[in-house]
Amino acid sequence: MQPYETAAHSEALRLRWISVQCYEMALPGGRVLVTDPFHLDAEAFGRRGIPPQFAREIGPYLQAGFSAEDFTGSDYLWLNHIHGDHVNLMGKLWHRFYGRVLVPGDCARGVAWIFDIPYAAIYPLYPGNTYHFEDFTLKVYPGAHDNRAFREGKEMTSSAAAQLERMITLETDLFDVPFPNDTTALGAIHNLNYLITTRDNYKIDFSAGRDFEGHLKHVADEQPNLMLRHRIRSLTPEQYAGQLMDMGAQLMLPLHHNNAVAQGEDLNAYFAQVNAVLTARGSAA
Repeated sequence: MQPYETAAHSEALRLRWISVQCYEMALPGGRVLVTDPFHLDAEAFGRRGIPPQFAREIGPYLQAGFSAEDFTGSDYLWLNHIHGDHVNLMGKLWHRFYGRVLVPGDCARGVAWIFDIPYAAIYPLYPGNTYHFEDFTLKVYPGAHDNRAFREGKEMTSSAAAQLERMITLETDLFDVPFPNDTTALGAIHNLNYLITTRDNYKIDFSAGRDFEGHLKHVADEQPNLMLRHRIRSLTPEQYAGQLMDMGAQLMLPLHHNNAVAQGEDLNAYFAQVNAVLTARGSAA
């Protein structure tokens, strides 16, 4: 008689965080989904000669030891929004893997134009719709960019942003996106959140920016397995843990947590506090 197996595991999902809101996910069946494709190479950035007043703003985004060549695939490229710190690898990945580009509908033509991607490769998405792909089902919800700078009185007006952009004389902007472009305006206005269900019924919720309470109402009955959630700097560990419990997911991974670098924050300590709150509240998440 054949002996019993001593262990078993499921390849429901494999993923790794790259930068900002960029995750590379290996889906059941082998295809790869990349969210908000971005990585800013520290060494290459240093060679660009960016003025110091701009370089300071970019510091939290710089990373070493990785490049676009290290991606294993990008059969699907999806965007929460099109700010430069979410899209700078879009062109490189598309021209290497020729994937399908899933993008907020009002930004579709801009993405095709900026990164020289054929229009037919672009799949415009609109809130309230459900899209059925070979490897997953995608539900799309309205999103809203975080307005922390606005709350703190630091948000630039549209005319001030345009004046700043006119100072850029390079072929790419600060995030190495081909310039000129309209990513500042389009990225602030058009944001989407998502719920993906793989063909093995593994659910992943992706929510970034503000209006989390509104998003919860949209996905009230979904109860995803995994939650990818924006780690807004102003959220206390108690608030962040509360968002996980309200969502009803088993696991949460952060988005945009690179911003902790700007304040010298210890994220290991922060997430240890989040988990301690969950334990104290009797949650197994």
